[in-house]
Amino acid sequence: MRKSIVCDYLVVGAGAASMAFIDTLLTELPSAKIMLVDRKSIPGGHWVDAYGYVHLHQPSIVYGVGSKQLEGNWAKLLFLNWTLPWKHRANKDEILTYFGDFVKDKVSNGQLEYYPNCEYDFAQSPVGNEAHVVTSLSGESYEVTIGTKLVNGVLGECKVPSQCPVQFPVEDGIVLMTPNQLFDSHVAQSANSTSDGRYRGCGSGSDVTTTGKHYVVLGCGKTAMDAVVFLQTVMNIHPTNISWVIPNDVWMLARNKGDPSSLGNALIDNEGDYPKSVLELEKQGLFVRLDPTIAPTKFRFPIIGPEELTKMRLVTNRIRRGRVTGISRSSGKAVMEFGEQEHWTSPVSNDDTVFIHCTSPGPFNGVTHGSHMFGSDREMNLLLLFAPPISASMSCLAYIEAARKNGTLDIDFCQKLSDACEPSGSRGKDGGTNSLLQALFKVMPLDDSWNDVTTLSMVSYQSILNVAIFLAVANRDPLVGLQWMKGNRLSLLSVPGSKCKLYETMSVMAIIGISKLGLPKDLIGMIELLRDRLKPLEGL
Repeated sequence: MRKSIVCDYLVVGAGAASMAFIDTLLTELPSAKIMLVDRKSIPGGHWVDAYGYVHLHQPSIVYGVGSKQLEGNWAKLLFLNWTLPWKHRANKDEILTYFGDFVKDKVSNGQLEYYPNCEYDFAQSPVGNEAHVVTSLSGESYEVTIGTKLVNGVLGECKVPSQCPVQFPVEDGIVLMTPNQLFDSHVAQSANSTSDGRYRGCGSGSDVTTTGKHYVVLGCGKTAMDAVVFLQTVMNIHPTNISWVIPNDVWMLARNKGDPSSLGNALIDNEGDYPKSVLELEKQGLFVRLDPTIAPTKFRFPIIGPEELTKMRLVTNRIRRGRVTGISRSSGKAVMEFGEQEHWTSPVSNDDTVFIHCTSPGPFNGVTHGSHMFGSDREMNLLLLFAPPISASMSCLAYIEAARKNGTLDIDFCQKLSDACEPSGSRGKDGGTNSLLQALFKVMPLDDSWNDVTTLSMVSYQSILNVAIFLAVANRDPLVGLQWMKGNRLSLLSVPGSKCKLYETMSVMAIIGISKLGLPKDLIGMIELLRDRLKPLEGL
């Protein structure tokens, strides 16, 4: 017999997106009852499966949940750890403990029911007000009656190498490791190190040594960058013993200098000129690249510090032949294939060549294509409103949902914006509040559309527009939304000295949107309404 559960919100997925959403929702709707289900045994989402040496890209002060500091007590950081709070970047263990404690707190005060090791099949989602079914991995099932909404917190799930096999053939006998295996192997070998630098074998009685190995890092994303740095700083591998497969060079944000909105703002300042914008950001020290002589072709928000960049540049064995299409053996050596491009042969024997798999898609998992945040009156999808970090978007989505429930959402202005933006505005007419929100807020895609400069520019503009729309409709007074964002530790507007500048930005976009930025004509009417609505924010 199924156990029956009644809740206001059923949230599927206990990762960073759901944590930030739940925290803000309970802050704004403290009487709400939430059921949280997740396949994993502990909260944390992709952090549960991440490699052991991972840290946040960005400072801890803008990640996690709004009600609790991830970086911990500032006095302790300053006087015991000699760390400035805005330079703290939490590691895997700190993040998992943080999310675990958050869930325990909410469960203990009765606001949250947490069901780990459980799954929800969205393909079997019932129609109307029928009960939903949650099934535990052990076979037990629960019948759930949802009072308000089903919340999908797994659509934007970050895909890490330990959960995603490589997408090309690898011949038997090739040594291919995930970053998790690299870390675990290093920890195990360090614990069994002998005085001569060799490592005691486990179980077989044989000795294994890591001296003389050549490491080949596959991928150009942040996971690959972390692996290159880990090999040198922790495993003490000389950079000449590392090769790095770089399918595409990427622009990177300079830590503590650039922020994710930098590109959109630069594009507007430079009237849509992408090459000029990225070079200007580089000149200002906000963008960096691996090789000053090679123009990057991608930007996916990796954040890098100067020490890391220095280590990355020490690796000069860089292989730029596109994506790997296979790894095989020939004449005792490992051979990488690149389709029609020239093959690459390891400088040492196959047995001494170790490939590090860093080719998983990360947050750019592609499954969000065609999805909407406000799916229906009964469903929500936790997708990006604006540029990462992810926590701020999810907190804002929860604030909008709470405003809808509390009656403080400015539905009349939502309709005006929708009416001004034809033909998309027609989708919001007579379709209810969620239909209006769906028509206004556009999802930041996490797929290959970012490969195109024009699309990247449009996504950057939409990210800025989503923030403007949020401030314009979250309350009838845009100052209320701005003050909330400034008081939300997850928002970059909470950083002392930061300014909104959205009134000024909307004013410029209204003038040059069509001629310089390439925005569709039907969007300008909405931008003009946003400009007028946000006039009280001028200079803020």
